[in-house]
Amino acid sequence: MVSAKSKAVALLARREHSQTELRAKLLQRGYEPAEVEEAIEWATSHQFQCDERFKLSLFRRRASTFGDRAISAELGQHGLGDLKSLSHDDSETQIPSSEEDRAYDWIKRRQLSSLESVLGVDLAVDQAQLLVLKSKVYRGLSARGFEFGNIERAWRRILAEFKSNA
Repeated sequence: MVSAKSKAVALLARREHSQTELRAKLLQRGYEPAEVEEAIEWATSHQFQCDERFKLSLFRRRASTFGDRAISAELGQHGLGDLKSLSHDDSETQIPSSEEDRAYDWIKRRQLSSLESVLGVDLAVDQAQLLVLKSKVYRGLSARGFEFGNIERAWRRILAEFKSNA
């Protein structure tokens, strides 16, 4: 059987893991708890595993489709607090964009054709259709953990952009 250290390195070579996740995977594969703790300590001391790197990696994987609440909840499942605990010291680890910007991008990616058909080139906007679309956007983003205020600001930015282009 491969040593716990080797298995830990193999798992970490595929993607970042939190200590909690790495511990669970190694224990699940039948390694002894003492060997697992030694492997995690070794991986951390040799900088193969870092919870801060994991937090940033998870954020970057989830940011385009999930809001800060959902990402913080997932970090909590790993025992790593929330996004506020992400290091903002050096520019390499900073959070790439605000939640409002990510909500705006999500709306443009997912609802651009619907927005174009409702708002169109003529100024006769069907308010009922616009309200249905707005409701759909708010439900979609709030279900993904975006804050209401950020959704509202992103929605207004989209509408302002369409009006300025008309």
